[in-house]
Amino acid sequence: MPESLFTRVRWREGYDIADVDAFIERLTATIEGRSIDQPVTVDDIRNVIFTPVRFREGYDVQEVDTFLDLAVQSLQGGQPPVETRPAPRPQRDSPTFTLVRMQEGYDPLDVDEFVDRVMATVNGQPVDRPVTAREIRTIQFSTVRIREGYEVQEVDLFLDEAEGWLRDS
Repeated sequence: MPESLFTRVRWREGYDIADVDAFIERLTATIEGRSIDQPVTVDDIRNVIFTPVRFREGYDVQEVDTFLDLAVQSLQGGQPPVETRPAPRPQRDSPTFTLVRMQEGYDPLDVDEFVDRVMATVNGQPVDRPVTAREIRTIQFSTVRIREGYEVQEVDLFLDEAEGWLRDS
């Protein structure tokens, strides 16, 4: 597999390079019809979860997710969807989370940045890196204890709901 298939990132969320490379090798073997122990299915592509990395080099999440979406279309024999005017989506309101202190909470800066991208994506607004259901499933926020943070369970429940919005759209 060529090294330049995906952009490598550091200091922001990425996917573990070895995980992605191993899966892409299986996918390539499946598409090429090579004999392998575990050919990749459409469900495998939809449900794959890669180890998230942040402080070491990883592959760009959006690029990998977009590639996998195209791989699903390829395995199903479908063509990329023709651009049409989408039906208006119901606009969803941004969530608010309870601030906690002296207990584990998610770093508000991390959460706010990600939730802004989620809300722009689900509301059909322009965003540099639209969020995918897979990205929501694998996101890991920094935690705080001494300074204020968002209540973990509230954020996790929101992420479950948002993942459903993206999966169903």
